Amino acid sequence: MGLQTLFALFGLLGFIAEIALFVVLLVRRQYKIFPVFTLYIAFNVLYDIGIGAVAVAYSPHLGRLLALGLMPLEYLLELGVLLEIAWNVLRPVQISLPKGSLRVFVACVTLALLCGTLLAWHFDNSGNKVQDYKGPLDLTFGLLRMMIFVVTAAFSQLLGIGWKNKVLQLATALSFYSAVDLVVSLVERYSGGSNELEQIRSIAFTFELGFLVWAFTTKEVRRREFSPQMEQFLVTLAGRARHARTALVRMQVK
Repeated sequence: MGLQTLFALFGLLGFIAEIALFVVLLVRRQYKIFPVFTLYIAFNVLYDIGIGAVAVAYSPHLGRLLALGLMPLEYLLELGVLLEIAWNVLRPVQISLPKGSLRVFVACVTLALLCGTLLAWHFDNSGNKVQDYKGPLDLTFGLLRMMIFVVTAAFSQLLGIGWKNKVLQLATALSFYSAVDLVVSLVERYSGGSNELEQIRSIAFTFELGFLVWAFTTKEVRRREFSPQMEQFLVTLAGRARHARTALVRMQVK
């Protein structure tokens, strides 16, 4: 079996896994917990079928134009998935969080998106409009996925989130693909724009979808209550916030 045949097989397996994941999300009613992620997977299935059909029936150029037109919707859904993961992590503890915590998170996401936009000015023009826009945006959303995974994993014990929790599994899968995509993008860029490693993305995407199919077909362990460390952390954080507000009021009075 040649490499091209092996890569084509992984591409086919990835497409089958994508459809299987969408079916699992519907059958297991996970769309009630992850509605945006379910919509994102449905969009990807229709996107792959639609772009492929247009490219074969008409022309590859028309397929690229359609991909360019759908790009804003694609990244809007990706952003929605990241916000959905963050919301599922923060929702059980939102009452205990200091005021303004969600605003700080939204501000961080906005800042990351702005940084990704600025990175676009430093990417060389490849002549492919789709790739010229997708490169910086893929990098931005990849960094966001890994950031959310690192924060979720770092505070998993404090937040009562175990490995069998669907939120952590979803964040892990997205972070894995993002890490591979980031490495491939950097290698391609510093090797003079070579696309020889492009198939690695397809293989990583197949593994990501296969893992998610497994994750959403296994039983989830209920989220634990706050650990003593988390309770102490929140009490300390709230106390420092009150102290800071009091100090600010005193400074204003003076």
